[in-house]
Amino acid sequence: MSLSKVDTIIKTVENLRPMPTSITRALRAIEDSSATSVEISEIIGLDQALSASILQSANSVSMGFSTDCSKLSEAVMRLGFKRLKGLILGIAAVGPFNQSLKGYRFGAGELWNHSIATAVSAEWVARELRYPDPEEAYTAGLLHDMGKLFLDQFVFSDYTRIVDLMLKYKLTLYMAEEQLLGIDHAKVGGLIAEKWNFPVVLVDAIRYHHTPSFARSNQRLPAIVNVANSYFENTGNQSALFFERSIHPETYQILNISQDRIDQMHVQLTNYMLSSG
Repeated sequence: MSLSKVDTIIKTVENLRPMPTSITRALRAIEDSSATSVEISEIIGLDQALSASILQSANSVSMGFSTDCSKLSEAVMRLGFKRLKGLILGIAAVGPFNQSLKGYRFGAGELWNHSIATAVSAEWVARELRYPDPEEAYTAGLLHDMGKLFLDQFVFSDYTRIVDLMLKYKLTLYMAEEQLLGIDHAKVGGLIAEKWNFPVVLVDAIRYHHTPSFARSNQRLPAIVNVANSYFENTGNQSALFFERSIHPETYQILNISQDRIDQMHVQLTNYMLSSG
């Protein structure tokens, strides 16, 4: 573990640029109770990349949409303001949907697709477990791996060592990152979320989605993300190694749930996704 590398990572987070103006303008508009969907879509339309991502999300089969949507105003209405807010935060934090990560060796859109899948799964699990705010779970699932986008530049030179550690000692990615870099992607994501003034409940869901019992105010949300994250389908690609599928032992206690129930929900979710496709 290199302390100087940890210091560099934390310093770089501290010097991180503010959230893009186009993002903050869109978020302010959504929070404005007098703003209409047309006005919000006009603000989003000023940013071409943001518009493309919102349209792509509104046409995503993984989100349960099967009919085409070509207008931004229609996309805003289809998604709803709360879901839209979560997606815009996700676009700011995870990057554009076609982003690739060279350090982790993720192909174009791979991190975004995993984030969307985890978001949908988190919302599903939240509804099944009667969590009071399923949309919050969706947002937490979407943002949970945002630290990977930032940490990617530091992982690049250590990629082989990280893979070797994971395979040789049966470590998870975040454990291998901690050992080699002194900090993992979840903690980095939490630091960025704090810098961007995300609500504490989302900061904790991001920071502790692998270790939910450490959350300060709401352990159920990171525990729900922990379960949703385990539903990732292993495609057999090398990068699949970097998407955590294990469930933390304390998640079962926090959610008062059994492995059988988790497996049952996974089957139900899979059937729902297949039927909506």
